[in-house]
Amino acid sequence: MDVRCEGLRFGLLGAPAVYDADGEPQPVQSAKGRALLAALLLEPGRVVSVDALKDALWGGAPPASAHASLQNHVTRLRRLLDDPERLRAVPPGYRLRVADGELDVRVFEQLVAQARAAHAERDWDGCASAASGALALWRGTPLGGLPADAAGHALVPRLEEARLLALELRYDAELATGAGGGGLVPELAELVAEYPLREAFHRQLMLVLHRTGRQAEALAVHRELRRRLVDELGVEPGAAVREAHREVLQEPAGAALGGLDTALAGRGRGAASGAGRGVGSGAGVGGAGSALGLGADSGLGRGVASGAGRGVASGSGVGGAPASGVGADSALGRGAASGAGLGAGSASGPTAAPASGVGAAGSASGPTTAPASGVGEASAAGLGAASASGRGAAPGSGLGAGSASGPTTASASGVGAAS
Repeated sequence: MDVRCEGLRFGLLGAPAVYDADGEPQPVQSAKGRALLAALLLEPGRVVSVDALKDALWGGAPPASAHASLQNHVTRLRRLLDDPERLRAVPPGYRLRVADGELDVRVFEQLVAQARAAHAERDWDGCASAASGALALWRGTPLGGLPADAAGHALVPRLEEARLLALELRYDAELATGAGGGGLVPELAELVAEYPLREAFHRQLMLVLHRTGRQAEALAVHRELRRRLVDELGVEPGAAVREAHREVLQEPAGAALGGLDTALAGRGRGAASGAGRGVGSGAGVGGAGSALGLGADSGLGRGVASGAGRGVASGSGVGGAPASGVGADSALGRGAASGAGLGAGSASGPTAAPASGVGAAGSASGPTTAPASGVGEASAAGLGAASASGRGAAPGSGLGAGSASGPTTASASGVGAAS
């Protein structure tokens, strides 16, 4: 929407300005001229007394020549107007005639109101159009270039809050229609950094990241917001953020974004067709395959499958193989199913035996001994593996291994790498 032209004559959304015939704002160059124009536009169509104008131009200490000087500034301002008769002397002061649609502040507020109404009706195209039109009028901090007392006018924070609302409305509309996609991430990340306690921008950033296949980053945004809210305000995130968090946890990355085909098959901290913090035919913090992480198929917990803990390989805990740990068998716990606890299996764990760990099966036990060891090793172990993984692993390794990635997926992997 091109809102520069149609009827605008005056601007306060930035330095006070007069719009020319082409609809371009022309800021008033003189500091006193800006102060005079702002004082008149803050009372559009109404008489502003000479004393009030003197205060606006000189504060509480006008010079002896203030009256004559004010008349000179009025004359200069008239030369900038499309019609000098707009600014007339009306006792006890001056009145600037401003019609509907001629002052950017009024148009801005009308467009924000239209965007809110369209949002409430789920008219996403109308919402995006009105919000974008309002934001296009914004040239900078309202009443910019004026002395501090004028810039502190109550109108300024009201308009700044309305701008943030317009941004929220536009992003909601773009999320609903699938417009923008991953291109929204830099804008929202900047807003989250600038407004660390504003929940709406965090919610929107979480959703954009998740719907473009970046689930781990989406969860990190939620963790940081929750930490700040709890530490600084003593409150939990609101209902909208909690709902977005559930979407990130429950839906496959990218599934909720209409026609936006950006949920890439291999994206995130891992690589190939399986990943999370550790996966293998099962899942770690978030995974697929025969199970998912935080919310899954045949079980539940921090990692689930027919066996899961923080890392799984046909069943394993922080490192493991056929044995069982803190919680077991096609169910849950930090180590599970025909899989293990803190270290188990045909070789794994901080140091392990043919079957051991904090809770395990097999023919040996204890946090020491043999035929293979390391932080996570052998035919499936470590922070998550399937025929390759762990922090150092057997037939293939890295910080995790497998053949796919992202904070969710299937068959084999860790924090990154293929076998």
